[in-house]
Amino acid sequence: MKMISRSLLTVAASLALAGAAHAADIVGAASAVTDPQLNINVGESQVNGGPHSAGKAGIGVGTVSGGTRVDFQGLSAYSAPTVINGTTVRTLAMPITGTPGSHAGMGHFNFVKVGSGDVWFGEWSKDGAAGGFNNRQVYFAGDRAGTTLPAGVATYAVAGLNKFNGSNLLSGTFRADFGTGRLNGALAGSGLTVAVAASINSANASFAGSATANGTVAGTSQGQFFGANAATLAGIATFAGNSQYDTAFGGSKN
Repeated sequence: MKMISRSLLTVAASLALAGAAHAADIVGAASAVTDPQLNINVGESQVNGGPHSAGKAGIGVGTVSGGTRVDFQGLSAYSAPTVINGTTVRTLAMPITGTPGSHAGMGHFNFVKVGSGDVWFGEWSKDGAAGGFNNRQVYFAGDRAGTTLPAGVATYAVAGLNKFNGSNLLSGTFRADFGTGRLNGALAGSGLTVAVAASINSANASFAGSATANGTVAGTSQGQFFGANAATLAGIATFAGNSQYDTAFGGSKN
């Protein structure tokens, strides 16, 4: 048997470790499904082909290919951008009006990329504003690989989506105290205020806690920090029994 030198083995091991270090670590969450077909799921993308790549943050629609996920970056190629106060909201309007199941009827998407990484938040519905945002879900998804948390306090300029109609983008500021492990802040716009108070999990850079809509409606919040020194964050606030207040949000560190 031909012997392999120790140096070659060392190089191979180094390359393997480098590949593992750069592997994607996609995390995300979506609000509750209300229909067995008319729904979305988020996670690692599964499609290679055309503008789409597997292994990225992605979204799948229950009526198309059994909910197989495609990447947001590829989906962006088909979307129309609206820029509000420096935030680009991408809209892909393909309302489901008849029998679902085709790419021509995947529903109505509003979504935002956060920072320079593979991090996204948004909302999906069967028919968008024109149809009343039926079967609406909010979500976030992103690549957590390489994420670290800093010491001390950081603030984030945050935007939010709640039944986005082209102009009603929410905005606000979140404050993360990584020493005490607390995240607090609020988003407001067009008659809606959503406040978030959450605990930071330093083990996986996630956060979870409470949410309050318009000062009185109780809900929950969850999300994730992304990037070196927690450069960005994204998450959702959901309100059981009051889903009209469900909001997706994200932002970059100041």
